[in-house]
Amino acid sequence: MDENTSMKVSVIMPAYNSEKYIERSVKSVLSQTHANLELIVIDDGSTDRTASILRRLATGDSRLRYVRTENHGPAEARNAALKLICEDAAFVTFIDADDELLPDALSYALAAADTGADMILMGFCIVEADGREREYSEFDCLIRPQDMKTAFSRLYKANLLNQVWAKLYSVPLLREHAFRFRDYLWGEDRLFVFDYLEHCSLIAVRSECKYRYIMHNGESLISKFYPKKFSVCIEADIRAQELCEKFGVSDDADFRYMFAKSVFSCITTLFTPSCMLSDEGRLIYIREISSNPRVQQRCRDTSGGAPTNTLCRVLRKGSPRQIMSIFRMVALVGEQAPDLFMKLKHRK
Repeated sequence: MDENTSMKVSVIMPAYNSEKYIERSVKSVLSQTHANLELIVIDDGSTDRTASILRRLATGDSRLRYVRTENHGPAEARNAALKLICEDAAFVTFIDADDELLPDALSYALAAADTGADMILMGFCIVEADGREREYSEFDCLIRPQDMKTAFSRLYKANLLNQVWAKLYSVPLLREHAFRFRDYLWGEDRLFVFDYLEHCSLIAVRSECKYRYIMHNGESLISKFYPKKFSVCIEADIRAQELCEKFGVSDDADFRYMFAKSVFSCITTLFTPSCMLSDEGRLIYIREISSNPRVQQRCRDTSGGAPTNTLCRVLRKGSPRQIMSIFRMVALVGEQAPDLFMKLKHRK
């Protein structure tokens, strides 16, 4: 038997009120060409039909392990699942309850397992509500610690380190360091990936996009307002700087760019329906961000080109009302001209 075929993969899926999409997502896992897997679904206190759908699916396939918990958010749901990984699992991967794996995703990733990689990283595809697709990937390669001097910024700027999914993680390494997700509603993926990267001896990058991130009608390219988002941005940038020092990255312009983008996101979410702040509350929030010493220091001379650096200057030198006015327009572009918004957001 092929050694890679015999490797067991634990797939972790947090779920909350996912009745519309979870059956399709679960079946995309259970129908993998690599059959030696377990799917651990943590139902995070759903109040819709998620539980009944999962119980029905579990009766038809013993590889599906359904666990129901009280609602604590996706970070705690994933942490609960990490404690339940079977003893003989070689790798762990994650999937959201409304996304999909292509049928050969695990087989494709595991083809790189014989390299001894601690992490196997694949490309992914964002599928918009109108069916348009955007792919994010890097070329096939093996990355050792000495290669991270250049590879770290390349992978980060390519948007491949922001998400916990589309990656396989070594179970022995996970257990050795007891990695866990911080209890945030945004940015916990990135911090988990950073923590894990610090201890990797070898990363295998596979270029094909085998994970499908599905957007649905009514969803915006701009994320929801989250009061703690700015503090998480600061924490992620601090971790990125620590890793830059560890890996010997000499020019961190790409990391300043990624930090600036995350700060921009904090402000644009102020103009979504999810934000209940008054205009005065928005001004207070913007003033806190724009006056922050890290923003003043790091949001400059990025690798994002003229659009990013122009917004950085506005952020550092503009009044809160000027900043609010300009970023309100940025948010409007995100809603009315999504193609332009995505090109600006994901420049490489």
